[in-house]
Formats: sequence, structure tokens, C-alpha cells
Amino acid sequence: MFVLGLIALSFLVTIHELGHFLVAKWNNVKVNTFSIGFGKKLFRFKRGETEYCISAIPFGGYVAMSGENPDSIEEGEKPSDRDFMGKSIGARAAIAFAGPFVNIVFAFVLLMILYMVGVEEPYTKNLIVGFVADDSAAQEAGLLPGDTITAMNGKASQGWDDFREQIGVSLGAEVVLEVHRNGEILPIIVVPRELVIPAQDSSGSDIKMGIGDIGVYPRNRVIVRQPPVAGSAAEKAGILAGDTIFEINGEHISRYEEVVRIVDGSKGEPVTVTLIRNADTLNVPLTASYNEEYKRYMVGIQMGYVVFRETHVVRRGPVEALSKTCATSWKMTTSIFRYFKRMFQGHVKVDAFSGPVSIVAVMGNVWMSGFQDFLMLLALISINLGVMNLLPLAITDGGLLMFLGIEKLRGKPLSLKTQSIIQNVAAAFFISFFVFITIMDFGKLSLFLK
Repeated sequence: MFVLGLIALSFLVTIHELGHFLVAKWNNVKVNTFSIGFGKKLFRFKRGETEYCISAIPFGGYVAMSGENPDSIEEGEKPSDRDFMGKSIGARAAIAFAGPFVNIVFAFVLLMILYMVGVEEPYTKNLIVGFVADDSAAQEAGLLPGDTITAMNGKASQGWDDFREQIGVSLGAEVVLEVHRNGEILPIIVVPRELVIPAQDSSGSDIKMGIGDIGVYPRNRVIVRQPPVAGSAAEKAGILAGDTIFEINGEHISRYEEVVRIVDGSKGEPVTVTLIRNADTLNVPLTASYNEEYKRYMVGIQMGYVVFRETHVVRRGPVEALSKTCATSWKMTTSIFRYFKRMFQGHVKVDAFSGPVSIVAVMGNVWMSGFQDFLMLLALISINLGVMNLLPLAITDGGLLMFLGIEKLRGKPLSLKTQSIIQNVAAAFFISFFVFITIMDFGKLSLFLK
């Protein structure tokens, strides 16, 4: 999982740095190092004047150009013709802009190809509620399985992904849902609560995700993903990979958490599992055994979801694909600003931030679960990587563009000492922020490892 995620992230970093590298070469700037990753160089070779390497910390990369760092130039010293600082403002701006530009263009082209080849989309953008969690905000508000949500805060539903995003950034805020039930249209007001993932065992702690959740889910089938563990109760009972777990002791199953709850709650007493296998319905008796590692009763299966067939493949012509790509790209580009706005309003918590460790884990998981979803996620991360690097944050590409803008307006650059102080302060801040986010990431790793 992590290897796949690292490959994907490293690819995005590589094309980003390649943008800087190619435009720097085009402007005859001497490039000393092209690195994927930071820190200790694990693998390196030199071709011409440039050293190419892969470094130990894989969450980033850099292109080291001659005369790029203000600390490397003495005050009053004139940069050489091949130094970065010796080039015109336009050339330096082009080099700085090239990395984010490549990420944004890559995402745009990828989306364009996806929409032309065909993507899975729902037959209807209305949301049919399959399950309402006990003691959830949705249950308290009166939502029921089978309800159809057609609008949210006066805006028509755009599918489950959009719904989850809107609920996620509405923590603690009133959300008005338009619900169709038995021919009636009902306005239901729901207040999202913080999404908390329960601990996987008694020794762990619940994981707070920092975003809103109301406890409603689409119509799913819970399936056995892999052959049962050798010697387990499930294997002895003849359960196979691909079986649908329909009921346990007569209780309908729509989420794998229900299976965990019922099996653990059996305390080793026999339970009857109703399976659907092809066109057959089977009743299988099972007796769970206690697992010391996870501190609960288990039967030896791994579970997953299969969504009821409510989607179809949509292929678009070039013009329609271009229009859809523009709309999706704009939504992806502005998503980070929506999250920051909601965070300042108190509707998203800092726990919602994901650093490189979580991003790699998510990318690896999504790659394994569905390649189309992975490509959409790849486009989203690529655009966000480009946008984040364009923000005027001193040590980003956008920060360099900001310095160049100041130089253009003043007719001369900020002093090398001033630039150095600003960059050092910014670097200290971002290193501290990176460490903080990484610590939070490791706290979420159990979500991907269990």
C-alpha cells in the first residue's frame, strides 16, 4: 500500500521538479542537483554538470541552481551569467512558475482523458439513504433508510462525494436537507458532529478526524474480500471470498462495523450468518474465537463494500469533456481555500489536515481499491500541489514570485540579508508545521493498517 502511494507521490514531485529543471536549462541556468526527496542521498549519478539523486525523505524534492540561495552571494557581489540571480526577472519568474504549472496542466490533461475514455457516474445525483447510524446526527434529525436527499441548503444534490465534502466542512453548522419520503417533500435540519473513528482494539484510542459527519451511508453490500484465514471459524464454515454477508442472527447487515459489533458481542456463542452467493442464499452457523492481538472475538474474514449498481460509464466527446474538465479543475483548485475558510469559521478542525504520510497511505489504498478513483485522486493532489506552491509563502514557488514582484515594483530586489531572514523564518515555521502534521499523520495510520 505505502509503496504504491510513494510511487504516485514521487511521480507528482518528479514532474513538478522537472518543470523547474527544464525551464532553468532553457534559460541557461546551471543546475547543480536534481533530487527526488530530501536529506541523505541514497542513489546518485552525475551527467554533465548536474547530479541526479534519490534522497532518503521521499515527501518532496528540489532543483538546486547555481546562485539561487541569497546566502551564497556576498552583498554587492555580481552574479554570473549562469547564476539564477543573474537572470532577468521574467526568466526567474518562468523558472519558479514552471513546477506548479506542470502539476496543474498534468491534472487537466489527465481529467480530460478520463472524461473522454469514460468514468463511472451515478444515474441520478439524488442520494438514496441506505443506512442511518445509531445515535447519529441524522437519526436525531429524523432521517430514515430509503429517504431520498435531493438538495442541501437549497442546492441540488451532486452525488455522494459532493455530499460528504459539504457535510465535512459544516461541523457544528445547521444544514437543511430536502428529503423525499413516500411522495412527501420534507425539510430536515441536521447539525453535523465531528467524525470519530473508534479504536480498533482496547489498547488504542479513538481517532478524531476534524470534519463533520451525520451518520448516513449509501446502499452497500458487505462482502468477504479475501479467502478466510486458514483454520478460522469462517474457513471451517465454508465461507468464500466474494460472499455477501446479508444478515447475522436475522439482523440486516449494511456496514462491516455491524459485523464486528455482532461477532464481538457474541462472546463465543454461535451465530447464524446469512450469505448470498451468486443466486443462492445460505445460512451458516459460526462460533467466533477470541483474538489476543485485537482484543475481541473474530471469525477470520476481511470485509469490504460493494455499492449497489447505481452508476454507469459516461463517455464524453472532446467539447463536453473539456467543459467537464474545466468545472472539475476549478472545483479542485478552490477546494483548499474552501477548507481554510471553513476552518476559520470553526466548521473544520485542524485534525482534518493530512500530511505526506496520510496522503501516501490514502493514495495507496485508493490505488488498490479502484484505478479510476486513484487517477481522480492523483489529479486532485496534483492540482493542490500546484496551487499550494503558488501561494506567496516565502519558501514556496509563490513566495519567490512574490519577491520577484516586489523587485519589479521597486526597481531593485530586497537586500540579500532581508531575503535570507524572511526565508529562514519561513523555513523554521514550515519545518515545525511539517513535524506537527506528520505527528498527527502517524496517529491516523491505524486507519490504513487494520
